[in-house]
Order: sequence, then structure tokens, then C-alpha cells
Amino acid sequence: MTQETLKVPKVSAYGLLGEELPDVCQVDEGETWMTPYRHYLANEMLPAEPVEAKVIKNNSGRYTLVDGKLFRHGYTHPILTCVRGDHCTRIMTELHEGICGTHVGG
Repeated sequence: MTQETLKVPKVSAYGLLGEELPDVCQVDEGETWMTPYRHYLANEMLPAEPVEAKVIKNNSGRYTLVDGKLFRHGYTHPILTCVRGDHCTRIMTELHEGICGTHVGG
């Protein structure tokens, strides 16, 4: 890994040379298991179902919300990133085909 300290930010200037600006679209990620935790940590909103609300409230101490991203406090690492869907599948594929692909299992 290489670390570089920049004196000025490297930002490409779209539209300065007659180029069109790129379109930006927001993708709705839908409801996941993380949604109730995000709502509770951001706005203290609990689900309507009492049992689920109690579980979210009791387990919310294990999670932290930083800039809209959910993190979990881990035992072996100080903080773990919560991921969903395609991102999770890509991470697992990279691990099993790359770094951990040739490990000897018991």
C-alpha cells in the first residue's frame, strides 16, 4: 500500500472543456436488517411491534452510526462495517477466491 499526501485535491473538472456533466442517480436500497438500527440510532424511532422494538433497543448498544453508515463494535476489531446485498457477496467472493482460498480446513 502506498500513502501519498496531496498538496491540492485531485478533482476532475467536468464541463470545463465542453464535456457533459455525468448523471447522478440515487438508488433506493430498501429495507434491510440494518434499517431499524439506523432509525433508532439516528432518531430514536422504534418499530411498532413491541418484541422487535425491545430487541432493537437492547442490541443498539453494539452499533454506532457514523455519517449515515452503520458500524458494529467487535471483539477482535475495534469497529466492524455493516454491509448488505451485492457488497456482501462481493466481499465474500474476494475472500474465498483470494486471501482465504487456499487455507487448510479442519
